[in-house]
Amino acid sequence: MERGCVMDTSEPGSAAEEEEEKAPEPRPRTRSNPEGAEDRALSAQASVGNRSEGEGEAASADESPQATAPPDGTAWPGALPPAEVQVKTPRVNCPEKVIICLDLAEEMALPKLESFNGSKTNALNISQKMIEMFVRTKHKIDKSHEFALVVVNNDATWLSGFTSDPREVCSCLYDLETVVCKSFNLEGLFNLIQQKIELPVTENVQTIPPPYVVRTILVFGRPGCQPQFSMSEHMKKMLHCPYFFFDVVYIHNGLEEKDDETSWKEMYSFFTSLDTKGTNYKYEVALAGPALELHNCMAKLLAHPLQRPCQPHAAYGLLEGDEPPEPGEATV
Repeated sequence: MERGCVMDTSEPGSAAEEEEEKAPEPRPRTRSNPEGAEDRALSAQASVGNRSEGEGEAASADESPQATAPPDGTAWPGALPPAEVQVKTPRVNCPEKVIICLDLAEEMALPKLESFNGSKTNALNISQKMIEMFVRTKHKIDKSHEFALVVVNNDATWLSGFTSDPREVCSCLYDLETVVCKSFNLEGLFNLIQQKIELPVTENVQTIPPPYVVRTILVFGRPGCQPQFSMSEHMKKMLHCPYFFFDVVYIHNGLEEKDDETSWKEMYSFFTSLDTKGTNYKYEVALAGPALELHNCMAKLLAHPLQRPCQPHAAYGLLEGDEPPEPGEATV
């Protein structure tokens, strides 16, 4: 995992202790081995490339994301059925191609979030700041990471192509205006991404590291907006690819406007239903809460998608006695 983000959830046992005794002393983190990635998996050579239980494997049948129907009782268009897919990939810090998708719906401009000084601010302003912090921090961790920026309103627009220079991305991040959005064209977003990327292919998924991975981070701020979505073969290929990840930070009105509570939960469940591998991260943040929650969610997305555990197993407590977070919920 990238610096400071190692989370070992394997349980102690005599066999594991024997393996640790046999394992050679890890090399120090150097320029040629910056993340210690080659040494972290030495104790698991018997299953090269396999993540330990609960780390990156798809959720079990009881934990599989369940899609829910919208208020009218019909199914969300194109939603994937829950599935159990075993995903075992090398836990390496390969380069990432990160596509950040920022929603420009009018709800993002409503001054409802509580800022650090107690005043009210809007989700767009906080999202811009947290995206800039994310890009600059990822660049410091590994300068081979590349970033692209997409804005989403009624359609998706590619603003900045893949670049490893944070300044290029941040220069396109500000001076953006929100618009009234009648629909969310998720299919158009996936089609745009599919045109701009090429998914990596390896001879053996379990043992050979990919040259890079592709991760989309959607910052979405519309309550109960039914997406325009029809599952195509290209989209199925993307969503099932072990090297493609679709993370979501969903900003909603749930805690303030009770009438919208059901609709935002259904929209959140729809995003969950797209994750058939159990490797994506999804967070929901209420507009009525503090802006700090958004920053915390984005900070948790700094972890490399090949090295982080599946979300229900992620824990962020610094002390041994800290209680683990509830599955799928942000900890602030």
